[in-house]
Amino acid sequence: MVNRIGVPVGAGLASALLFVVTMKGTAIAMALAYLAPLPIMIAALGWGALSGVLACAIACAGVAVVVEPLSGLLFALTIALPGWALASFAISPGARLPWRRGAAPPSEWTSVGAIVTLAAALGALVSLGALVALVVIYGGYEKGLQSFAEALEPAIEEAAGGAALLPEGETASDLALSLVRLAPAAIAGSTLLMFCVNLYAAARSAALSHRLRRPWPDLPTQFVLPPALAALALAALALAFALPAPASQFAWIVAGALGAAFALQGLAVLHALSRDLPLRPWLLAALYVCCFIRSNWILPAIAILGLIESFASLRARAAASKSKV
Repeated sequence: MVNRIGVPVGAGLASALLFVVTMKGTAIAMALAYLAPLPIMIAALGWGALSGVLACAIACAGVAVVVEPLSGLLFALTIALPGWALASFAISPGARLPWRRGAAPPSEWTSVGAIVTLAAALGALVSLGALVALVVIYGGYEKGLQSFAEALEPAIEEAAGGAALLPEGETASDLALSLVRLAPAAIAGSTLLMFCVNLYAAARSAALSHRLRRPWPDLPTQFVLPPALAALALAALALAFALPAPASQFAWIVAGALGAAFALQGLAVLHALSRDLPLRPWLLAALYVCCFIRSNWILPAIAILGLIESFASLRARAAASKSKV
């Protein structure tokens, strides 16, 4: 009884606290807010979906009481409920059909690819909600775009030291407008990464306490996205360049969410193909350092590798050739 009640209550209060600290506005506070779904996910993965939904309700109520009801609703729609749904889906029975013809029979657990696909859908929905709210609140896309760019411009000028650090021929106003235009795709991709990172950490925590309600998968080999998502990602990217704004922004949302998903699959491919290399730990460490310092170049390249994997099955080919030796 203590676990059934105490764990959800503690998880809900911890999640609410992690979200409330965003009011401080510091870098550490924002980093802690990134972990807001983690306690709810731990409760769901270790103690079941019912414990997770109880933790979710307590967290939303806590934010509504401490901050305001509107913030509680925003927290519920963008963090708490999606986090609980993803964790509950991860411990649910698996799909009956494998993604690929000739693949191994499906396990009794939801596949890693299906979990990341749901995370991509959740990221796209959160970003879509933000875009729709922008249009509704400001009475139009362009008005909202200009308003957000004007609000962001002073912060850019302060960070760039006036115009000293800005690219040649570009003003703070131009940069702010570009950042706001890219925001829907960035929100979709970063939301997917937030949910996936928190789900991984929650699953590790539940596994360490022997409470994880499913066996731990071999992520480098079992993380396989549905091939249809690759075609959808390419179609969304083409529409994002072809359509005028604001219609293009909806395509960018899909492209951003799926691009982040295929970047994760690309990382899984690199982990799987590098298993026999003698310097593998150092190579992977260098890869992640490059992802951090040159993300604008490295992550798109890894996402392209993830797309290629969906069509060429690089890991399956490597495993087949290795078995013949």
